[in-house]
Amino acid sequence: MTKKTFLARESDRVKTKLPVMINGVKAITRDVSSSGILLELNSPQEPGSTIEFLVQLASPKGDLTVSCKGQVVRVDEFEKKYGVATKILSMYMVSLLEEEGKA
Repeated sequence: MTKKTFLARESDRVKTKLPVMINGVKAITRDVSSSGILLELNSPQEPGSTIEFLVQLASPKGDLTVSCKGQVVRVDEFEKKYGVATKILSMYMVSLLEEEGKA
């Protein structure tokens, strides 16, 4: 009998669909953890590449935007879409003043 070894994930994942903008294109999250995000996109991304995207979060005082930079660690094709597993390299909350300036 062979013994299988499973590596523990760095952090717990939460399945959630949040709106995302990447290069001006709308997308969604499939799950989120403290170290990464699985994005659902219409086009693949190159593993190892760095991508920047915005994630919308709902709050009692209105929507918040988180700006993220991530490294693509894996790409899976499913249901004519692509699951892009991304390791978070940096993130910050976009200030309301920055958002108002874009409007």
